[in-house]
Amino acid sequence: MKLYKYFTIATISALLFSCESKLDLVNPNSVTIETFWKTEADFSLAINSCYTPLKNWNGGYYGTRGLMTRISRADDIEFRNDINEIYAMHRFTNDAYNAVAQNIFYQFYNAIYRANSVLQEIEGKGFSDDFVANIRAEALFIRGMYYFQLAKEFGDVPIRMNASQEPATFPKEKSPQSDVYNQSVNDFKAAADLLPLKNTKGKPTKGTAYAYLGKVYVYMKKWEEARQTLLPLTKAPYTYRLVEDYAWNFDEEHENNEESIFEILYEPVGGSDIWDNGETANSAQSTTIAVEYAAGSVGGWFEAQPTQKMMDIFWKEKRVDGTYDYRALVSVAWDYPGCMYYQKPIQDVLNAAELKQYWILKSQNSKTRTQEVESEPSFINERAMRYADVILLLAETEIELKDASAAVGYIDQVRMRGGNLPPYGGDKDLVSLKHELVHQRAIEFFKEGERFYDLRRWGLLEQELKAQNPLRFANFDQRHYYLPLPAKEIQTNPLIKENNKGW
Repeated sequence: MKLYKYFTIATISALLFSCESKLDLVNPNSVTIETFWKTEADFSLAINSCYTPLKNWNGGYYGTRGLMTRISRADDIEFRNDINEIYAMHRFTNDAYNAVAQNIFYQFYNAIYRANSVLQEIEGKGFSDDFVANIRAEALFIRGMYYFQLAKEFGDVPIRMNASQEPATFPKEKSPQSDVYNQSVNDFKAAADLLPLKNTKGKPTKGTAYAYLGKVYVYMKKWEEARQTLLPLTKAPYTYRLVEDYAWNFDEEHENNEESIFEILYEPVGGSDIWDNGETANSAQSTTIAVEYAAGSVGGWFEAQPTQKMMDIFWKEKRVDGTYDYRALVSVAWDYPGCMYYQKPIQDVLNAAELKQYWILKSQNSKTRTQEVESEPSFINERAMRYADVILLLAETEIELKDASAAVGYIDQVRMRGGNLPPYGGDKDLVSLKHELVHQRAIEFFKEGERFYDLRRWGLLEQELKAQNPLRFANFDQRHYYLPLPAKEIQTNPLIKENNKGW
């Protein structure tokens, strides 16, 4: 049973993101800036409104289209030509008018505006110190997370630190990506100072802030800072661990387990409209992610499938008893003896053509349902940050700091989870260890939206894309390292003279 209560925030959303009325008459029953920011309950509602842009199906970074954006540009998943905007990103034919990329951009700033509003309004209200600290901590974490994702996805973007509805303040010039990363660092540090060790499900903790901070340092190649930030998460007072069964990270039954550092909650509350923006009384707090990737024979829309290149990565190393890496069996269904797909042997479920293909299993309801259909939405949480990421980021950090022994120790934790693979037995030089790290991250985080950014920061993106599909790679240019700023932003923000490099 999930414990984090959903709040209907349509009124709050309108309040935080609408222009002031020019009319002199005021409806005494409506919520306004003058009447809203008064009580602790008001601020609790406002801070909860900052999370919903993460889940918006058509622009939320952990919603349906946001996930597709994150997984469509690497070498491990092949998308079919069905959703034009996603297919354009997948084939590297997208441009600054891509609606999904634009929606992601503005959802980021939507949430940043809300966080800034909370931070501005909480001052001087006379609430208890503990309440103010809790509200500030969440708002700072949320703002830091969005700036991290903005820098990661778009590169150079405006930094907006004030919530203003004065048109004169709307134009804002771009800041360099390094400055945007630094802003997220500052926000994560400030949030970590205030956040508790334990928190309500779906809310960040001190460990959450430090995990994201350490990840930003890795992206900035600040290796010593990354080590100093991430290493304490492996010790008391933190209690994170790799759960025994890898599959527990992708089902509904084992949500918020000891490996989970931050989750995006999906719950059977709210309304019934799965295509709404998530912010009205009729919005379903569910996700269509599962039905998007299931095979047609079980009611799915078969939008994407693992590439053969990814399957070869999965199959490269088997367990001592000759069986497949358990993570492969949890991540993908294919025609092998004993494979179950939606509670039946896969050979009894799929047609002949489907049996020749590979099917995504992560975050599907294959073990609990016989079909994946739109009318029965999914409520499996998205694990936005797992402890496995901390462990492998530490392994990478130690490789960069030339401590091979420490790196092997971290890699083995992931390899040997639940008795899966034997300890790493390859060469212990730093180049060989980096190859092993690349291999392990590909398997561990398949379909979790890490592969594209990993390959990009390692300088391996072109090499791996070309190896996966030379025809697709022919469309690739270095500008595709990042999404373009939306054409709308260029047209309406006079302080942005041109798009980012190549666009």
